[in-house]
Amino acid sequence: MTAKKVLWLSEHRPCQAQVDGLAQIFGSDVEVCKDVNAFKNAQEILRRFQKGGYDDLVVVAPVSVIDHLCRLGLRPLYSETKEVRDRSRADFIYHGRTYQFIRYRRVGGIRWEWVDINQPCFERGKEDRT
Repeated sequence: MTAKKVLWLSEHRPCQAQVDGLAQIFGSDVEVCKDVNAFKNAQEILRRFQKGGYDDLVVVAPVSVIDHLCRLGLRPLYSETKEVRDRSRADFIYHGRTYQFIRYRRVGGIRWEWVDINQPCFERGKEDRT
């Protein structure tokens, strides 16, 4: 079986826990190709993906770009993380904040939920839900 090539498209490099997570999905010989260069739009990401002959994609991008990627036929992996206060539990530090890698999830599409414009901006009592 040929090793899978995964394009990692983000301004930061993956931490070891994220690389290990990809190895669990694709096998220990997975090739994680890091691209920290900025992109203009979803079409540019698609071109890089196709030109590089990648098998999969992890992208950190605005939700509108991820939505457009899905509409172009790509279903990228999302690296789910959570902020942690205990630095000993952190897998990486980004802009001074400490994070722990949780898992990968496949993005199948983005769905927006619209509400009436006259509804209040902040709904009290929901701030503790995560």
